[in-house]
Amino acid sequence: MAKATEASLDFLCVGLNHETSPLEIRDALVMNEEEVGRAIHVLRDRAGAEEAMILSTCNRTEVYARGAAVADLSLFVNDLLREIKGMDLGARGHRLYAYREPDSVRHLFRVACGLNSQVLGEPQIVGQVKDALTLAARSGGSGPVTERLLDAALRCAKRARTETGIGRGPISSVYAAVNLAAKVLGHLGTKRALVIGSGEMAGLAMCHLVDAGVGQFTIAARNRGRAESMAAHAAARVVSLEAIPVVLPGADIVVCATAAPGFIVMEAAVRAAMKIRKNRPLLLLDLAVPRDVDPLAARLPNVFLHDLDALAAIVAQSLEQRRAEVPKVETIIDDEVRRFMRWYGSLELKPTVTAFRGHFERIAQEELERHRGRFRPEDHPALESLTRAIVQKLLHRPTTRLNRAGEDGGQGLRRIDAVRELFGIGREEEPNEDRDPR
Repeated sequence: MAKATEASLDFLCVGLNHETSPLEIRDALVMNEEEVGRAIHVLRDRAGAEEAMILSTCNRTEVYARGAAVADLSLFVNDLLREIKGMDLGARGHRLYAYREPDSVRHLFRVACGLNSQVLGEPQIVGQVKDALTLAARSGGSGPVTERLLDAALRCAKRARTETGIGRGPISSVYAAVNLAAKVLGHLGTKRALVIGSGEMAGLAMCHLVDAGVGQFTIAARNRGRAESMAAHAAARVVSLEAIPVVLPGADIVVCATAAPGFIVMEAAVRAAMKIRKNRPLLLLDLAVPRDVDPLAARLPNVFLHDLDALAAIVAQSLEQRRAEVPKVETIIDDEVRRFMRWYGSLELKPTVTAFRGHFERIAQEELERHRGRFRPEDHPALESLTRAIVQKLLHRPTTRLNRAGEDGGQGLRRIDAVRELFGIGREEEPNEDRDPR
């Protein structure tokens, strides 16, 4: 099939994410490294893509391809996913979204900045974008344009984080709890934590506390096997739930996240612990539903108790602040998209201008040679000078406009393509040293 020539970059994104697909579909389509490699080879070998990259996480599976020689890349990707993951999205009535540049470029930049994430501004996506490029390079899918594009996306994400507040403030209840611990207790490197529970929420809280610098942990749980698995990642000791009154005085931070039907940390136990602690501050973070900590404990001096409702209010305020930063991030994205498209336009521009001028100069020279015999030899220099002047005047305005095409992003690239089409300028006419990296 003929390759589309609607725009010179010919860079498409096809995929699905948390906004378009339910969790069961997203989970089923997450690709491991071997599957990503297979998919890139298929895109190169069968679809004729000159460069290809795949970003596959729990929240998205997206195919980025440049120069794919297929009429419908969405259909091709649907068949590719069926081949590699065994899921026919078409049969499920599910459609993939598709973007062409500059929208495909803008989409990638929005993804890298966290604007297209389930949690607005989350930072993990930047690392996932880097990993996608590494896998593309390993599988033979990356190239000069993709690498430059990813550099631009990462620069865009860095600007968004340093020039706006899109990444500031807690973005989950667990993250809010850890932020709160740092505010209440100061530096956490010398603090000790008691984690009550061994489920997902407890494990996530422990990971965040480790990242925040906490180095001493005790885990109190009913399921000892799961608790020991958690403990292996932080050299923590494991005790039973019955031992909570014994270990409570030694903790500065207590994270409660069990599925128990009633209170596990009683007010009397907290009061006794505070006597042993000589009223040193104690932070109780109750992430359980129903609550694990007796609310009466909050009345004790130097005891700071926060449940999910309080943490949710902190998260809501943080998200509201992040939403207010989105227009600033979009402005940065627009700037970086223009910057990238100008760069790519410059690759197209020089050979096109050279070929454009050469096309008319060649015609003028041919006509001059054809009619040279009709003039006296002593008139030939003046005739050549006149011909050059006419060509220069005719080409001045279109050449000036063409030289500015690189500043106009996707519209400029289409102008370059229109000139090639209108005057029959093909890539075979361009000097080798001026060709773009296709």
